[in-house]
Amino acid sequence: MPSLKLHIKTALLASAVALVLLTISFLVISANIASQIQAEQKELAKLQAENLAENLSLFPEQFNAGDLQQLTNLVSGARPNLVTVRVWKLENTGFVELAAAADSLPSETIPLETQNALRSGAASQIVNRQPTDADESRFRIFAPVVVKNKVSGAVEVVERLDTVSSIAARYVTNLIWIALATIVLMTAAFYLLFQNLVYQPLDKLLTAIEKAKTGNLSAEISEKIKQDEFGQLSNNFNLMMSQIREMTAEREQQNEILQSKVGEATIELKQKNEQLETANLELFRTTRKMSEMERLAAAGQTAAQFAHEVGTPLNLISGHVQLLQTSLPMDSKEANRLQTISTQIERIEQIVREMLDRTRFGTSEHIPLNLNELLRKIFDAIEPTLEENKVELVTNLAENLPLIAGDANRLQQVFLNLVNNALDAMPAGGKLEISTALAKNKVAVEFADNGAGMNAETSANIFQPLFTTKERGRGTGLGLVVVKQILQEHEAEITVESKPGKGTRFHLTFFIEHLS
Repeated sequence: MPSLKLHIKTALLASAVALVLLTISFLVISANIASQIQAEQKELAKLQAENLAENLSLFPEQFNAGDLQQLTNLVSGARPNLVTVRVWKLENTGFVELAAAADSLPSETIPLETQNALRSGAASQIVNRQPTDADESRFRIFAPVVVKNKVSGAVEVVERLDTVSSIAARYVTNLIWIALATIVLMTAAFYLLFQNLVYQPLDKLLTAIEKAKTGNLSAEISEKIKQDEFGQLSNNFNLMMSQIREMTAEREQQNEILQSKVGEATIELKQKNEQLETANLELFRTTRKMSEMERLAAAGQTAAQFAHEVGTPLNLISGHVQLLQTSLPMDSKEANRLQTISTQIERIEQIVREMLDRTRFGTSEHIPLNLNELLRKIFDAIEPTLEENKVELVTNLAENLPLIAGDANRLQQVFLNLVNNALDAMPAGGKLEISTALAKNKVAVEFADNGAGMNAETSANIFQPLFTTKERGRGTGLGLVVVKQILQEHEAEITVESKPGKGTRFHLTFFIEHLS
């Protein structure tokens, strides 16, 4: 099943947050509206009770069962939320129901404190009545009927109050439409945003990379791209291709000079010894053929080494980008991952600048280094790749480790190459142990995995150029060659222990830096 586009994932996440906020706002507004409506309903019930009591006080002749029944029925049908209207008559034993609306619920006794207040002719009395079920809330109010300055009865009005749930139910359809419109608009907005800021620049970059993979060294991103992250990546790609063309031209020029010198030497030999003309001619042909083979080998090795070294930071970038595609939390950890991406892009440019120096020893600048600090930075960088490949990282770094003399960038390449070898040996996941220790006057670093391991013949040839056991297109046979070359520059040693099915262990030793 194809993965969802990045803009769709982002839109869904933003829509979910918006829907939560919209629902919370809807409930808060419904609660406020319900409070206002309930206050109005209570005020209307109070006015209705007081008006009916005042009419009965002015026209006491209506105080009979027949007329009161009609009156309560008429008043009860005035408003839909009016539950019931009752008229009570005051007798010696207390208030007795005289009339009630036709659809009224069974009457309830007037509380004793309310009766005492009504006898004294007090104003409208409110009795808070508990709802009869979970969906209904009722408001009960009494008003005294005073005839000739004497309380002769009371009017009761029971109002059904609107609740938050009943008010919310009226507008839930509108809420659903608003939610759907929000999702559609967010999806469209994110599509337009990603189309202009992400997809188009990414397509241009991928097209240029595909051209470069076919050997087209003139491949560049000529379209103008905004100076954002993709713009910086495109500029670095163009700079990288420019430097590759310069190196290729320089290599061809050196080959031409070499061919010219060989030709001159051959002509000189032919002039000095005509008797060896045939042998010299064959030698010239052989020399020229060897020169062509050397040129092809140099080109292949340079291209393979370039692809190998550039592939390492790009794999790290890919791991972080994949992690961001699945989840984009805005917290400090994600900011660190973005910083890692920026760092690896800078490494691409630096690796290209050092391509020519890789053929010579002693070109790097050695400074005092703490291997533990360098390894911790690498651990942060490879964390997403290890998680993606289901590899558990176990570290055991010795405390107070002495400094060594070295080039941090070159040694970082050594350690990353060893990590990549371990990942290739554990395609289904596994455990990678990295440790440091102090051994006499040397610092030792070990990389141990529980992968497939190697036999004795493979272990003896892994440091030979172009030797690889990986499938075509996956390995160049130069990773460990680069490792050994860099370690020789640092006067360090590397040994390997491996058995089929038992994993592999690389042991590196460095001399301790003596600081003045």
